[in-house]
Amino acid sequence: MAGDIHHLIDHSYTLSRSLKTSAKYNVLECRVCEDVFALQGDKVTRLLFCGHTVCHACLLRLPLKDDSINCPFDRQPTPVGTSGVWGLKKNFALLELLERLQTIRPEPETVSLLPNSDALRKERQLCIRCDENELHLAVLYCMVCGTHLCEVCEQATHSTRTLARHRRVPLSEKPRERPRCPQHSAHPAEFVCLQQECQSLSLKPVHCFICKDYGRHKNHKHALVEVEAEKKRSTVLSAVQHMRKLMEEMSEAVHRFEQVAIGLEGRQEPNSEPGTAQAAHAKVEAYFAQLRETLLVQEAAARNAVDTHVRERLAALRQLREDLEMSLSQMAVMCYHSESIIQQDDARVLTAAQEIENLLDCLKKYQQQMLDFSPEQLHPEPSIPITFTKDNRVHIGPKIEMRVVVLGLDGAGKTSILFKLKQNEFMAVIPTIGFNVESVDYKSVRFNIWDIGGQPKLRPLWKHYYLNTQAVVFVIDSSDKERLPEALSELSKLMSEKELKDAALLILANKQDIAGAESIESITQQLALYKLCCGHSWNIQASDALSGDGLHDGLEWLSRQLLASGLSDIN
Repeated sequence: MAGDIHHLIDHSYTLSRSLKTSAKYNVLECRVCEDVFALQGDKVTRLLFCGHTVCHACLLRLPLKDDSINCPFDRQPTPVGTSGVWGLKKNFALLELLERLQTIRPEPETVSLLPNSDALRKERQLCIRCDENELHLAVLYCMVCGTHLCEVCEQATHSTRTLARHRRVPLSEKPRERPRCPQHSAHPAEFVCLQQECQSLSLKPVHCFICKDYGRHKNHKHALVEVEAEKKRSTVLSAVQHMRKLMEEMSEAVHRFEQVAIGLEGRQEPNSEPGTAQAAHAKVEAYFAQLRETLLVQEAAARNAVDTHVRERLAALRQLREDLEMSLSQMAVMCYHSESIIQQDDARVLTAAQEIENLLDCLKKYQQQMLDFSPEQLHPEPSIPITFTKDNRVHIGPKIEMRVVVLGLDGAGKTSILFKLKQNEFMAVIPTIGFNVESVDYKSVRFNIWDIGGQPKLRPLWKHYYLNTQAVVFVIDSSDKERLPEALSELSKLMSEKELKDAALLILANKQDIAGAESIESITQQLALYKLCCGHSWNIQASDALSGDGLHDGLEWLSRQLLASGLSDIN
């Protein structure tokens, strides 16, 4: 009786301990191997004579002694027959309880290690494939299995009792693996060789302590793998930060380009504002419509000028013809009268002496009248010389006049240039006090040139000569380098004059014959002409007043600024 009570207490203790140790899993386990009991197979519960319960697999591992096995808990023997542990009775109480637990056992709750979609997206950005399915991106790492798992495969593979105990961490928290030495795979690679010849990938500079102390990397300069790796990571991280910043700038640039493109083209939506391209087209159309109207007005004015010239010329020709016809008829009468006189007798001829004198006087008068006619009047041409200016004005006649003002510092050679153009000879002149005016003909243009004195006290008077000026010739002494800043100051003032805003500007770099004179390129750079004269039609020309080199090239450029190209001298 006491033995039965002892066995029952021990059995209850074993059952309660089994339930206690496995309560969190809601299963029954063997106290020896701690594996879960089963209703059938190797994990079925066997009951020893002492009352303890052990799984069938653990009993098979216990040694037989005198056809008995000792309890692993209290060393009490349990005899077995010829059938071995197969003949021991099952613990039906535990089997019944196990069956009941499996029937009412709730499904295990799955706890996600990644709380939200942002965490999932962050892990997927690592772009590591799942070891179970390569089509999936891994988000977790199993510390026990050493596998990369996606959310779906993690639930499928680690839902069993045994694998559920494995520790899984987010992929970003995966511990770094220490590389193995390529020469000694049993040892971790703790060092990296910094020798230049070992940096090649084919030599694999990472190695273990054996390679460092005894191998090919002996006596080389080394560093710890972790330190060098962190340096590389820092470099890569800095590069990534720069790349991200650059990507942001590129993204902003792309957005700006898109906005500009939308601004140019306009949005393809009803009732949306037109783009700047359409506005530009509208401005172009309005400008050229106005230009066509202006051209029509200018064409009408040119036609009127031609008609007026033709009427005046026809009237002059008719008047000349009438005068000549009247003189011709009078001379015919005189000739007839003279012939009738000379046919009379001598007395009558002598008495007509006064009449003959009158006839001779009339003859001299008609001869003088013919001498007074110019060759152009006596031999007129039906052609009409027409010249067009760049502002679409028409000029009828052999020459078109252009007002030119020659300015510059004193001593630059302005007056010498004027006389070289007028008289084709070099004259050493004194400084100009006041001004000189000469007309110079070049092709179909007559230049009325005003040479103004350049002394400092005369420069404030320059503005009185700007009215109706069509061109400005600014003369620079290219041999006097020290006065170039002064010339720049005066030229800057000219560029700001409102009355000269439409005037062409010719800069003559004079005295190029003197050794050491500044070149055209140097003067252009020092005076910053491209910036200073950007709002004007300008040109710089090398010249020499002594030989005349470059002067006619300057006149050619000025004539092109006045006359419309290809439409001058139309006969």
